[in-house]
Amino acid sequence: MSNSGKHLSEESNSAPSCTDTSCCPPNNPVVRAAPKIGRNDPCICGNGQKYKKCCGKNA
Repeated sequence: MSNSGKHLSEESNSAPSCTDTSCCPPNNPVVRAAPKIGRNDPCICGNGQKYKKCCGKNA
């Protein structure tokens, strides 16, 4: 298999090459008001099942 002289890291580089913040603002992390519900946490509806077996089944 020939790699055509390209490296995979060069092709999959998703970081923007622009350093000018007027056209490309920096990415800020998402801030949640409440902690994220995990699949194995108790369901938020309070029936005693895990979230993945109850309300998370259709999510």
